[in-house]
Amino acid sequence: HKCRSVSQTLHIIICVFCSTKRIYKRLQTYKKTITERNMRVTFELLLGLAVLPGVSSILPTAGVQVHLHNGVTYDLLASQASFGGSPPMTPEAGTAKQLMHSPSSNVLLCDNVTDDGGGAQDFVMLVPRGSCTFEQKAMNAQKLGAEGVIVYGNLASRYSVNKTTGEDIYPAEFYDFDCKKGTADIPESAVAIPYEASRNDLLLSGTSASNICMKNSHDGLASCTSNACLLTGNSTSEGMLQACCAWDMHVWMWADPAFNHSDVEIPAVYVTLEQADRLRADMTEGASVILYTRWRSNYNLSSIVIWALGVLVAALASYMSAHEYRSITRVILKNLQARSQSDTSVSVSNGGSDSSSSASNTSCTTPRRTSAARPAAEAMVVPTIQVPPQEETLELSAEHALVFIVMASSGLFILFFFKIYNVVKVLYAFGCSKALMQVIFEPIWRRILRRQNKIVFRTGTEDFGDITTVDILSFVCAYTWGVVWLTVAFAVRHPESWTFFWVTQDIMGACMCIMFLSVIKLNSVRVASILLLVAFFYDIFFVFITPLIFKGQSVMITVATSGGPPKADPSWCEKYPDDANCQGGDPLPMLLTIPRLEDYMGGASMLGLGDIVLPGLLLSFAARLDAAKELVGVVGGGNGGLHSHACPRNSWCFLCNRGYFLPLLLAYAVGLLMANAAVYLMNYGQPALLYLVPCCLGTMTYIAWRQSELTDLWNGPKVIRSADSIIYRDIDPPSVGDHHEPLPLEDGMEAPIAPSAEDDTGSSSHKSSSS
Repeated sequence: HKCRSVSQTLHIIICVFCSTKRIYKRLQTYKKTITERNMRVTFELLLGLAVLPGVSSILPTAGVQVHLHNGVTYDLLASQASFGGSPPMTPEAGTAKQLMHSPSSNVLLCDNVTDDGGGAQDFVMLVPRGSCTFEQKAMNAQKLGAEGVIVYGNLASRYSVNKTTGEDIYPAEFYDFDCKKGTADIPESAVAIPYEASRNDLLLSGTSASNICMKNSHDGLASCTSNACLLTGNSTSEGMLQACCAWDMHVWMWADPAFNHSDVEIPAVYVTLEQADRLRADMTEGASVILYTRWRSNYNLSSIVIWALGVLVAALASYMSAHEYRSITRVILKNLQARSQSDTSVSVSNGGSDSSSSASNTSCTTPRRTSAARPAAEAMVVPTIQVPPQEETLELSAEHALVFIVMASSGLFILFFFKIYNVVKVLYAFGCSKALMQVIFEPIWRRILRRQNKIVFRTGTEDFGDITTVDILSFVCAYTWGVVWLTVAFAVRHPESWTFFWVTQDIMGACMCIMFLSVIKLNSVRVASILLLVAFFYDIFFVFITPLIFKGQSVMITVATSGGPPKADPSWCEKYPDDANCQGGDPLPMLLTIPRLEDYMGGASMLGLGDIVLPGLLLSFAARLDAAKELVGVVGGGNGGLHSHACPRNSWCFLCNRGYFLPLLLAYAVGLLMANAAVYLMNYGQPALLYLVPCCLGTMTYIAWRQSELTDLWNGPKVIRSADSIIYRDIDPPSVGDHHEPLPLEDGMEAPIAPSAEDDTGSSSHKSSSS
């Protein structure tokens, strides 16, 4: 069975990879259709932001389903104890059991029960909180034969007695009550002091007219969600006691260290005072209940979505980085096809006398130039492609890799010690607004204002150039979107629960990756190896080594979560989320995020942008290498194909492709999937580069070695330098580390003749010359 599973898995991977090959070829065909749909899809996405639901987080992990004799059924959320048995995952898997009060002689179930109740009696016991531990109550309920226990909150449990002096110990402010939520003056004669639960709890809680706290409050406890009060022990005037709004929230039922936890086998849950009032009222109608654990998948679908999104963004950004090469190649092939059709029509009009020469001129489908095709290729004029202005590019060198480790480490330590996370959010928002402007809005507005795009004013500077209508509209749209996102980031607590926020963040991150890989480029495997290996050890050090230095704090995880999780108790932060010790835990925005789907506990699956752009530099290098081979091959008289000569001409399987991009993309997908799986297996955040660098760099090195190109790629492939000389009209190919940008031709000037190439490997025998 194991061998069959492995075989099926490998078969699926090969089929997916071969299908990716077909998708890769069809990208060219779909380009026009995608461009035409850009505007419609963008508006549909913006409309969808207002429709998609938000994601919320709830603390209770269990539930109580109540069944009444009249057929009415409802559910109450409850918090599950850290001891005892686990109820079924769904109420459908359980059986309804009668709900019963604890014995009147032992209401709190704090007195030790010696008599066995005779085994399970198909009932669940409802027990008030107070006087002893939760586990002791559960143990006694189990001895009485209960199959489950529901502990409920009550006011009396907040009071205690000093056993030495016999004085009452009143509830603690903020932990048990908050006078800012509501206050009332209670006549001392109306309540029993010392505190009597049977009398006072009924007078200080509930929504009926018997609630004297609500009656004596000046606003009727309008801001008090519990509708219950606790006496503070203070007197407001002669004969009047101060009472304040009581907190009524779920609590975590901790285990009693004095007990053997395996002895308690029945499930135990906790409900609030308000929920208990409803249960007690329904018990008069013979209510039965089912205790269950709220369903939660061990592996959330959002992990698959974030994996697919990461692979998609890496593939799209790296593929688009080779756009200039493919544009030139596409236009050359189009011109050759037009010339071939023209020659064919002339041959037919001459009665077929030129059939032999026509055949020779259309022989561009062969992988290498024949002697007959050489004159046509040498006379080929490389067209000028009219594209929007591009950002100046930077080709990385080995020195840049070393500067990266110094700058990245310094930035992490500055954020770790000075905690200037809000500054990062501001800088990121404006940087991504620039990316939105360049990647999304400029192409849309250029298509809309194809003939109406006019120069508004001239700056007279080389950096800004002429400001056009498209520039202004794109700037306004992009930066307005960015400012709105930044406002939500500062104005909303836990903004990642807003659909608009995380969808916008993902769009920003994708655009930032696309812009980054269009500007920063690698031109040798040597530089790629240095950069990725440095990043590899950098990631390991800051995730796994720094906790040994900073008392268990991982610098990477602390910075990524804006200072780490809150320092205060979770129950305190539920009451006072604005407290300084309750801040933190919100991830910095430099990542892609997908909320966990169908998960009541909330949370999100995340992928840092660094885990996309750093391996993406190698993917971009592979995409540019493949596109450069195609360009130089076409200029040399071939068809630019990367098909292996050992395979049949019509075979489309990836094993017959001599390119690098598709195998590296598959390696990236596998590495990211491994990192994703490691998070679940180890239950700890993983440095994705630990898995991505060996997969991507190892795949690139192995393929280059198999194709006898490792030395050439290590030093910088000649084919990329040849392609750059074609694109940028350089007399000498640009060296690694140089800055360069396309040199546009003046109106009316003819394009230079492309250099001729001996074959499709990138070696050229002539340099470019002006026509």
